[in-house]
Amino acid sequence: MTLWTVLRKELAWSRHRVVALLLILVLLPAAFAYGATFFQHVLPTDAPVAVVGGENVTLGDREVATAALGLFSKPIAYDDRSRAVSALERETVYAVVDVPAGLSDRNVSEVTMTVTIDGDMVPYREPSGALTAVVSQSLNDNLEKRIVVERETLGQERRLPAYLLPTFLFILVATFAFAYLPYNLAAEEPALDRLRVEASLEAVVGGKLLFFGALLAVPIVVFQAAAWGFGYDALVVAPGALVAYATTFLACGAVAAAITLATRFSTTGRLLNVLVLFGVLAFSGVVYPAGFFSPLRREVIRRVPTHYAVVLARGSALKGHGIEKYALWVVGLLVLVVVALVPLKLAIEGYERHA
Repeated sequence: MTLWTVLRKELAWSRHRVVALLLILVLLPAAFAYGATFFQHVLPTDAPVAVVGGENVTLGDREVATAALGLFSKPIAYDDRSRAVSALERETVYAVVDVPAGLSDRNVSEVTMTVTIDGDMVPYREPSGALTAVVSQSLNDNLEKRIVVERETLGQERRLPAYLLPTFLFILVATFAFAYLPYNLAAEEPALDRLRVEASLEAVVGGKLLFFGALLAVPIVVFQAAAWGFGYDALVVAPGALVAYATTFLACGAVAAAITLATRFSTTGRLLNVLVLFGVLAFSGVVYPAGFFSPLRREVIRRVPTHYAVVLARGSALKGHGIEKYALWVVGLLVLVVVALVPLKLAIEGYERHA
C-alpha cells in the first residue's frame, strides 16, 4: 500500500467524521482560547464591595467613600450591615466597607474606615490588601484629615488547599458525569436491546444515574479523610455540600446521557460531552470567584445554575453554613435536575423510535 493510498483512505475516513473533527479541531480549541481570556488579571480591579453607613453617616460621607472605592472596585450601597455580611458570605460582594461618620466633614481631623473580608475567600485576600492601600492613599491625598483604613477578617483565614478541596471535588463530580457515565452507557450499547426487554430504557438510564451518584460517596469520603489528615478545617460532607454535589451530578449526568443517546453513542457525542464539561467548569466560577472577571463575564457566570452549586458547596464546607441559608438556591438546583431530565426523556424516545 503506497503512501498516497493511505492518505486517500484517511481522507475518506475524515469525510464521514466531519462533525467530530470540527468539534475537536475547531470548537474545542476555540473554547480553550476563549477560556483563557477569563484570566486577564490576577488582581480584580472591579470586584463588587458593599458600602455600609451607620446612623450618623451622611450622604456626603458615602459619596466620598464610594468615589475612593471606585478606583479599585465596584461599590454597592447597602442600608443594613447584616444584609451586606450575608452578601459577603454568599460571594455576591467580596468586602464590606463601613463608612465612618465625619469623612466629608472638614472639622473632623481623623476617622477610621474598616474593610471586612471573608477569611474563607482565599483568592481575594491579596486583592483586599491592594484595595485598602489604594483607598487609604486616595483619601489621604485628597482630604485634609488623617484617614486610617483597617482590614478585618470575618472568620478564620484559611489556607489555599482548604479552599480548593470543595472546588476540586466539584470538578471531579462534573467530570464523572460528563466522562465516565457516557463511557459506561456506551459500553453497554450492545446489550441495550436485551435490557429493554427486561426493563424500560428510562429505568436503565435512571438506574445508572442513581448508582453512579451513590458511587460518588467514595471520593467524597476520601476528600474528607484527606482534609482531616492534613489538618484542613473543611467539611465536604456537610449537608449543603452533599446537596450541591448530588444535584450537580444528576443534572450534568442527565444532560450527558441525553447527548450520548441523541448521537447514538458516536464519537461526536463524546466530544460534545467534553465540550459541555469545559463550558460548565469555565462558566461556574469554580476556582476564581465571579468577581475576578469582567462585568459581562461575571453576569454570565451568575446566570449559570452550577455556579450556585459551587458557592453552596464552599459555603457549607468552609463556612459551616446550614442548608437553610441557601434554601432558595437548593430549590433552584432541584428544579435544574427536573429540567435536565426533559432532554433525556426526549433522547430516550428518539432512540427507541429508531432502534
